[in-house]
Amino acid sequence: MVTSNSNSVSLPKANPVIITWESLTVTAKRTKRLLLDKVTGIALPGQLIALMGASGAGKTTLLNALLHRNVKGLEIDGTVKVNGHIVSAYIQQQNLFINSLTVQEHLYLQAALRLPSSYSSHEKSLRVKQVISDLELENCVNSRIGQSGNGQGVTSGEAKRLAFASEILTNPSLLFADEPTTGIDSFMAYHVVKVLERMASENGKTIICTIHQPASDTFELFDRVLFLANGKTAFLGSPAEAVRFYAEVGYPIPAHTNPADFFIQTLAIVPGDEDKCTLRANEIVEKATAIDEKKNLNLKLFISSKYHAKLCDEMKRVKEGGHAELVEHGKVSLTTLTYALFLRSFKDNIRNPSLLQAKLIQKFVMGLFLGTLYLQTKKNQEGIIDIKGALFYYISELTYSTVFGIQTFLPADFPLLVKEYHDGIYPVVCYYLSKIFSYLPIFTIDGFCMVCISYYLIGFYPDIVTFLITLLTCMLIEWSAASIGIMLSSVSPSYAIAISVSGPLLTVFSITGGLYTNIATIPETQAAYCEGNGETVIRNLNFNENNMYMNLGSMLFYILSVFIVGYIGLVLRVQLER
Repeated sequence: MVTSNSNSVSLPKANPVIITWESLTVTAKRTKRLLLDKVTGIALPGQLIALMGASGAGKTTLLNALLHRNVKGLEIDGTVKVNGHIVSAYIQQQNLFINSLTVQEHLYLQAALRLPSSYSSHEKSLRVKQVISDLELENCVNSRIGQSGNGQGVTSGEAKRLAFASEILTNPSLLFADEPTTGIDSFMAYHVVKVLERMASENGKTIICTIHQPASDTFELFDRVLFLANGKTAFLGSPAEAVRFYAEVGYPIPAHTNPADFFIQTLAIVPGDEDKCTLRANEIVEKATAIDEKKNLNLKLFISSKYHAKLCDEMKRVKEGGHAELVEHGKVSLTTLTYALFLRSFKDNIRNPSLLQAKLIQKFVMGLFLGTLYLQTKKNQEGIIDIKGALFYYISELTYSTVFGIQTFLPADFPLLVKEYHDGIYPVVCYYLSKIFSYLPIFTIDGFCMVCISYYLIGFYPDIVTFLITLLTCMLIEWSAASIGIMLSSVSPSYAIAISVSGPLLTVFSITGGLYTNIATIPETQAAYCEGNGETVIRNLNFNENNMYMNLGSMLFYILSVFIVGYIGLVLRVQLER
């Protein structure tokens, strides 16, 4: 797959894509408000299409309807076809990144996630270099993505181009971009749209994007523009045709005026002047469209014969012509997906000072504190309370900080997970396993650090076997806490709910753990399954030391069970975010 010059890799050529939407109607289920009213259009290969209109006109609603994304609570009628095939979704552009990664790391990991397993690492590397060159990202390849726009990461324009770079790694025929110029200046907006225009014209891609009031030079880059007003089609054609059409219907553009600004102002509904603005917008829509009953297209077509005939001919060719089948790229193995996601998450974790460094420092300080507080506790009747206290602080420190630490960072990934899952990049199970594997090393090392520092200072039994068993037990305690944290983050709809549930749940675990309440006095219906620590304390609390290994095995079973519950909850949440 490597080309002869050994500097590029050839991907399977993507077939040209024609996307059509007919009588697309979108209604809010709850309020029955009509958001789109029988909108019809077509996008051809090699064209860059702009969806334009005033705020509330229905631009993003149309884009989401074409993608069948973010449509919860909406009723959608009509058909969307790609090369004559009915489809539900294609690529969506969103600026969602792991901010601690560099641009190059992000693209290499995206290549691992998206390019088929049949491609070698060298071929994937060459493809990444191609994309970096095509999107002009050479100057920021080693920069961390960060938060664009605040001076601590790549620029907003580079972030936009990086989003495009991620999507074109597999050479797709169809791209969608939602407001690709939002948050950047007019110069950078022109540069971003120019990149899209070049991708469409040179590579035969079909690109549809929403855009809000572009500068005049940016507006002229689009091959076609679709104007929306009150959820209806107000125009579909080239920018030059738009200028002529609006002049024909009585709204010529004044001299020295940005056409895009004029069109949107003409179609906008101004607060305080709603009736007049609505009447004007409806007048334009009525003049711009008509229903062609004879062709039985059930479409709103432009009344001007040259625009009407042009769109009719294009729609007819799409319906009658034999278009190439959609190309399906090869699959990526689950192992490759999980490993790539693990690398991404692990790099993010170790570069997050509040997760890694803070936890290690915290456990180091707590180890010294516990060791000096219970320094060389005597192994007699008077020392039982101190032993119980030290054990309780072991469990508490390994549990509370782990649960709340995971819940602080895990929810931040959810929007990215939803996007990439619905883009078909990977299944939830790969993401879930990668997060577990990336978190467990961190939430093992810190516990080891605390126990190693404090164990001999406290004066616990000095035998090496007992010490190793204590380490193993503490590791399982921290893993069980990690499983609870991941599970609650996965099933809870928000961070606030996860935190509010965690506090009472951990309090119940603390009370029924057997250190402050004798397990023999807990009613059978309320008793929690507990693990013992220390022979003397175990006997006094009516634990059976002969069950130690069974208890350790039970903890492993408990950890796996909680992880499974969390996985089921996460799958349901992600699927409901469609």
